[in-house]
Amino acid sequence: MELDGRLTEAGNPLTAGIDRASAARIVELIGAEDRLVAPAVAAEAEWVAQLIEEVAKRIRRGGRLIYVGAGTSGRLGVLDAAECPPTFGTEPDLVRGVIAGGPEALVMSREGVEDDEDAARVAIHEVGVRPADFVLGIAASGSTPFVRAALEEARRCGAGTGLLSCTPPPDDLGRLADVMVTPLVGPEVIAGSTRMKAGTATKLVLNTLTTGVMIRLGKVYRNLMVDLQAGSRKLVDRSIRIVREACGVDEETARRLLLAAGGASKTAIAMHELSTSRAIAERALDECDGFLGEAIDRFGDRTPPYYSGYDPDFGGDDLHRLLDRLRSAHERLQRAVEEEAPPERRTGRWGAREHLAHLVECEIMAFRPRVERILAERSPRFEEWTPSPDPPINAGPPMHADPTAEIGPAQLLAVYAAEREKTIRLIEGLDEAAWSRPAQIGGEPVTLYQFLRGVAHHDEAHALRIRETVHPTLSGG
Repeated sequence: MELDGRLTEAGNPLTAGIDRASAARIVELIGAEDRLVAPAVAAEAEWVAQLIEEVAKRIRRGGRLIYVGAGTSGRLGVLDAAECPPTFGTEPDLVRGVIAGGPEALVMSREGVEDDEDAARVAIHEVGVRPADFVLGIAASGSTPFVRAALEEARRCGAGTGLLSCTPPPDDLGRLADVMVTPLVGPEVIAGSTRMKAGTATKLVLNTLTTGVMIRLGKVYRNLMVDLQAGSRKLVDRSIRIVREACGVDEETARRLLLAAGGASKTAIAMHELSTSRAIAERALDECDGFLGEAIDRFGDRTPPYYSGYDPDFGGDDLHRLLDRLRSAHERLQRAVEEEAPPERRTGRWGAREHLAHLVECEIMAFRPRVERILAERSPRFEEWTPSPDPPINAGPPMHADPTAEIGPAQLLAVYAAEREKTIRLIEGLDEAAWSRPAQIGGEPVTLYQFLRGVAHHDEAHALRIRETVHPTLSGG
């Protein structure tokens, strides 16, 4: 029996008598079909690997991975996206899942929404798809109108596109994908029930994709998930085990390292392996783009210099990523302020306002003046600059207002964003020769690119400090 031309909709002669089978025979038949899934996925290994490299490249440039699907396909995309923040410590927006019918369709089937092409176009714009992003359509049957319209709209936005399907898609849909993965698992046990073998194949591909991408982004050390977010007792216990295994220390030492690292497993391991402070460990990790193994190999016998440790060689992707980090710093800081730990849980004496006031002072008094001089002078020399140990929480100099008027985080963020935009305008459109212009800071030779990499790391370190909460289990609470 063949219901239509799609492989996933065809009848399966091997299970034609399943309606009269015993429970044991049902399990046997389903198991036999499920054993076909892994080989079908393995046959697509080359294309899955290409997908991993393409998505990782785009994320390094400030892009995101966005899944789009309907029904089971959409739910699996949302599930995979939801697992990335706790497992790999990613921002919630980095991997997104879009399902036809919206959040209600996650818990209740909404028939007909998979045909709504207008809703797909709206959804693409609601998530703000941009050229750096990669949109992966998931359509087990290879013909979902919602997915087709979403990929069309994503291409209009300039984004990269891919398709995951368990049947060869029609040519017009295939042409919308830069990368196509088609694990052909064959007809389902129950004809057309793509939540079965097709769903299993989809889950295997998505697991491989995001795991591979996160490994390529430096979020795994050896085979340990060193960037996990320890937001529960189970994950705190896992963090302790990870530090113990990576460093070869006892439980109490691992707990102390994690406390000193603000709960960050990767930083705790770097502190131990490099025998250094949290600040220097974080800097070493940033200089190695988050790759812990590389940081240990590179800085195991020396302290990383503040700026010149960054690789002086760079290309277009590096500049794209750096500009994105500098431009979006105020957005990360805003999210950090929204997630700020309560005073009794903070590990430092500064709250959000002190951190933001410090960042404004640095931008106005040190960072932008140095950029201006590097661009205007031949090899300028700078002495080390010491910021205020207790930045005033006010709108006065250098914030150009009443020095007695205390202001809140929202106002400080607005000042910071305005000052950072002035710095961005100085460096937008520079050629590679300008990015290579030399200077000396405290006796360290440094290029403009290396200096601004350090600035970007400085922004992100303060965002971490603002949101930081040490889980009570770490401190014995």
